[in-house]
Amino acid sequence: VFPLIEADPSVFVYAADFSAEAVELVKSHPQFDARRICPLVFDITAADPAAALPAGALGTVDTVVCVFVLSALDPSTWPSAARNLRLLLRPGGRVLFRDYGRHDLAQLRLPAGRLLTDGLYTRGDGTRVYFFEEDDLDRLFDGLVRESVAVDRRLLVNRARKLEMYRVWIQAKYRRPVGDA
Repeated sequence: VFPLIEADPSVFVYAADFSAEAVELVKSHPQFDARRICPLVFDITAADPAAALPAGALGTVDTVVCVFVLSALDPSTWPSAARNLRLLLRPGGRVLFRDYGRHDLAQLRLPAGRLLTDGLYTRGDGTRVYFFEEDDLDRLFDGLVRESVAVDRRLLVNRARKLEMYRVWIQAKYRRPVGDA
């Protein structure tokens, strides 16, 4: 959030998170400016997203950034999340997405017995994690225009520990149609 407001003096940011603790971290930051940042607790899957937002916020957002957000949701809640993202965006607004891709090291390290359904696993702490494929995103963001989807495969090397880590992330850009009301 703070690099964004530093880079562009005209930007206004809704800093939404499910965690009240994360919202408090934003508020307590030395660069926090309530005129430029509106931090709020927000459930992306809520039945009535307007209830958690400032009046008039729906349909006004230029860009929604979802970084490692949707993989933590149960896939049964994705339609609600996608609907809410679309409601937030102004016509022509974009969703920028980055999350775990299928066959990421985090997926491959999960022990047998953690698979719930195709791509959905439970972690040791009881939280769920989903590993996306391109087709998942097109279904998820149905009604938005696909601008780009890329799978980012990287070999990360920890030389000190002599570890090779094969990471897979998926990133995408979708746009709400300009004529969408």
